[in-house]
Amino acid sequence: MISSERERWIAAGSPPVPTLVIDGTPHVLQHPSQAGLLLGLETPPALRDALQVAWDIDAVAEAFLELVTATPWDALNTPMPVLGRTPLALAVDASVGIKALLEPFATGWFHWPGNPETGETGDQSVVAYEASIVATIGDRADLLAFVRPVAEAWRAVATENEDAFRTDPARLVTTPRGELTWVELLEAQRLHAAQHYRQAVTQVASLGEPVPTLELATLYGMRLPTAIY
Repeated sequence: MISSERERWIAAGSPPVPTLVIDGTPHVLQHPSQAGLLLGLETPPALRDALQVAWDIDAVAEAFLELVTATPWDALNTPMPVLGRTPLALAVDASVGIKALLEPFATGWFHWPGNPETGETGDQSVVAYEASIVATIGDRADLLAFVRPVAEAWRAVATENEDAFRTDPARLVTTPRGELTWVELLEAQRLHAAQHYRQAVTQVASLGEPVPTLELATLYGMRLPTAIY
């Protein structure tokens, strides 16, 4: 992770994470399967259960909603000792990523990382976009007004598309980082949301506050990074 390899990351020009460098050329990755293709390796078949992964994302979204509803406001705004991000900002970050999933199954285009309002893509644009949302949040009501509709909208999408997700997991979606199947995109965004959720609950728990009971290790076929940050 960036926190433990910061100097090496800076020396490499601070590329988006994860980036695979081959013969001096950086390749930004959205899903681990892209690394196998770039290296000419055979990769194991995807788990292919897009519907289960969709409901896992729903579980993470609901757990984040529970966290920001029940956690004292001061704790939500206390930065982590590493990276300096707050649980509030992490909830916004995860929700932005989930919100970006609402349309790609139908449109074939996934606008993340990026700013959906300006049309820009890239890590810097999504960081600025998320910061602009955080800047408008002055109290819990503001935070819930952003997080709750995203969770509800994703649940509606998963419910309405159960049959299509089950039967068409290999539908192709174009992203700023390359083309992925629908199930690969869901797996990538589940990992993104789950990692930020783990960071948020670790911070909240370290402050002596209770956290939701979601066990990320039980989610279908997902392996989180060893490092929390």
